[in-house]
Amino acid sequence: MNEQEKAHKYEFLQREYMRLEKKMSNVPQLSLDEQMKQVDATHKILYTPENLVLVNEYKNRMAKIQYEAQISQVM
Repeated sequence: MNEQEKAHKYEFLQREYMRLEKKMSNVPQLSLDEQMKQVDATHKILYTPENLVLVNEYKNRMAKIQYEAQISQVM
């Protein structure tokens, strides 16, 4: 892969990462009242179970993108 192809791939990965960040920030969190009702303050739950699955999926995809971006820059 030449330098121009690497740059295009990196830019694509960067755009995809930013798109996922935006989608993740749009996932609604629990209200402050609901968060305050939690017994364990050291492990706050910020999302409903369904939204937590979605957020974790976004985080996993973002981690894969970061890894792929690192690999593409090394090669």
